[in-house]
Amino acid sequence: MNGPEDAVFRELLKALPRSGGTDRWDLADPYMRRHAVEHAARVGWPALMRLFSDGEFLINAEPRSILAALPPFRDELPGLTRRLLDVYCASLSWHQHVDIGARRQILALDARRLGHGDLAERIEISPGGRQPTWRCVWSTAENVSSSAGATMSGHGGGINAILVAGLVGTAVAITASADRTARIWDLRTGQARHVLLHTAPVDAVAVASVESRSIVLTGSDRLVWWDPQSGEPLGVLDTGSTVRQLAPAADGRVVLATGGGPVVVDLPRETRGVRAITVTAAGRQARYVAACRERDTRFGLSVTEGNAVSAFTLSDGAVLHRGVLRTADRITAQFVGDVGDQSIALFGHASGACTVVHAHTGTVLHTLHSPGATRLRGAVAALTVHASRDHWCAIVGHRDGTLRTWNLGSGELLRTTQAHAASITVITTHTVGGRRVLLTASEDDTVRTWDAETGEPRDVLAGHTSDVTATAAADVESRSIAVTGSKDCTVRTWDLRRERPSGAPEGHGNWVRAVALHREDGLLRAVTTCSDPYVRIFDAGTGRSLARLAVPERDFLQACAVFTHAQGAKIVAGGAGGVLAMWDYATRRQDVTLRMGSASINAVAVHAAADGRIRVIVGANDGTVARWEPYTGRRPDRLLVPSSREESVACLAIADGAHGPVVVTGHFDGGYRVVSLEDGRPLQRRSHSAAVKAVAAGEIDSMPSTATGDDTGLIRLRGLDDGVILRTLRGHRDAVRSLVFGELAGHQVLFSGSRDGTVRIWDPASGDQIDRIDLPDFVQTVAHEDGTLVVGYGREVSVFTTNQQQPPAPRGSD
Repeated sequence: MNGPEDAVFRELLKALPRSGGTDRWDLADPYMRRHAVEHAARVGWPALMRLFSDGEFLINAEPRSILAALPPFRDELPGLTRRLLDVYCASLSWHQHVDIGARRQILALDARRLGHGDLAERIEISPGGRQPTWRCVWSTAENVSSSAGATMSGHGGGINAILVAGLVGTAVAITASADRTARIWDLRTGQARHVLLHTAPVDAVAVASVESRSIVLTGSDRLVWWDPQSGEPLGVLDTGSTVRQLAPAADGRVVLATGGGPVVVDLPRETRGVRAITVTAAGRQARYVAACRERDTRFGLSVTEGNAVSAFTLSDGAVLHRGVLRTADRITAQFVGDVGDQSIALFGHASGACTVVHAHTGTVLHTLHSPGATRLRGAVAALTVHASRDHWCAIVGHRDGTLRTWNLGSGELLRTTQAHAASITVITTHTVGGRRVLLTASEDDTVRTWDAETGEPRDVLAGHTSDVTATAAADVESRSIAVTGSKDCTVRTWDLRRERPSGAPEGHGNWVRAVALHREDGLLRAVTTCSDPYVRIFDAGTGRSLARLAVPERDFLQACAVFTHAQGAKIVAGGAGGVLAMWDYATRRQDVTLRMGSASINAVAVHAAADGRIRVIVGANDGTVARWEPYTGRRPDRLLVPSSREESVACLAIADGAHGPVVVTGHFDGGYRVVSLEDGRPLQRRSHSAAVKAVAAGEIDSMPSTATGDDTGLIRLRGLDDGVILRTLRGHRDAVRSLVFGELAGHQVLFSGSRDGTVRIWDPASGDQIDRIDLPDFVQTVAHEDGTLVVGYGREVSVFTTNQQQPPAPRGSD
């Protein structure tokens, strides 16, 4: 330890207010909350451990100061410290933008998501013993991971490529970004060693060896090579167009994919300068390139305009074969690797098929036709090959999130897995603890790991907040790690040795779009949709998954409702392609599936009339509002026909007013409409300055009323019958996505959920905000019944309860 620094740190700790024998970081001087970590880092690791083992410090300290000192890996830390930091890192990017009270709520929620219920209870209680008004009783844990290591910030644009290598005596990650830089990161510390500046977005990175010297290559509007020790440029080659991909060969050459076609660059040596050959015979607009080797022969492979596949020598660019796959079925992905003693190329197509080719001769070995794949949604997006126990496997990832495994020798389909909720972007393999592990990255913001031999899931690496666009894997100081990059501008590391614990409630593969509640034998159930083909049913008290219902054609479902009829409880859901499906709740049997036109259904509501009639109302992406009476045999009819596509329906509600039952709609163009449910007669038309994506109907002081929320964060309360604005609720800092009227302790309240990550509870009679719940992602949907609040945010559903016995008092907007 440094003596003077140690003394300063001890004096700072002595100045902390204390109560009941514990440090009161909530009462600490702001300097301490901002700079205590810096002082502890100067003293050494034991001092940092002293802070990181204190949950109240983590809640109250400045997050950016903690981020700068966090250890990239926590597996060797004491149990409590490891759990605390696991919880803290789960929503690290969110902590930097919220206040201390919100951070406490989010940390308690993340502790439950990671299975640390006892820790959650400790975090929930504020100094002085204040209990939270709303407590989380269970949560799905789809988008949280205890495997997270370092979060490396600094890029100002999305990550286009990642490479992990051993350079300058340590393991580094090299990243290419749309922000016109590449960066070299030290993987032991998570810190950037060098920033490599460019004048255009950087699309590709590579490491090459020239005369036993390692250099870093970057491709943007030119090829640049760098000294990894100093970060200084060593040379530049102007290629005349963007360098899309780099493929280094072992002899000091590198193959470039450029707009002018494939280019072979012989990197400079001491005895001569750089040489470049453009392989014009291969065609222009090279999209993919590879450097291949078959026995003693080295050659390049490219895909150019017109899907022309060519092989050429590296020495003089002479074409070996060209055009063997010239086809209208667009090539959308390529992988080239050594299989035994042969160089094998896989080409994925827009149709979902995959062609296996002997790279050197151009001989087609197999065409793998993916059953059920559809053009575009089923297009191949990522490929790789790995050696199984008995054979070589081709792993094919599709844009619909499907992962298929093929026997590369026989062409047999071995396995199909719905791996992700969105397109698979990258597939990587790595050996972890003697077993081959498959990593799949996706536009659903996650990376998932799988046992490559059995296909069984291992872990979900969740924490990025946008598409994951690049991955790499390596062993660093005996740890197997993954390095991932995203459009969220961050680079993250993950411990691949960890596996997701069993027992967490089943999650959602995509953003939760709707939640409906239903009582079954006195027990509350939650019914959800999340822009995938399923309706899920959960026990709202325990989180246990009860059922998963699917539409036959696998259309994505976005809106749902539950209603009770003489024939029993029914679930109705609508989604992409105008699909509207209904299931019997008790038997889980699908009763009917309709097509309500071609436009996607964004909203569903059900009106149960006093005479027993049931009417299902849907709002569609083309602005149509339609009515369907499921037990009459009649086809759906239109209540509202749009005058333009800008009137797309975002949300709707049903209410009873002076004019009888009405449909209230919110539109993406900012429109607010009220029409008669009986005949579609227009009753009101109002306009907001921004899209209206949330609407609810209820009563305010016994008067039928509506609430609408728009993309500015404003909530307007109106009289249902006259449309007059009663008051405007201000507090949300981003779009309002969900509204629901409810009752707490006999007091009328309004719940609102927003993209700002909060659920706010309002007194609609006075306009006061009376409570707030903070969550670590965008809130999409909220449902409430008898003191139970179900919140869909990001890919998660969490259930909160309150034992509030008195009408709540105003809390304030912050």
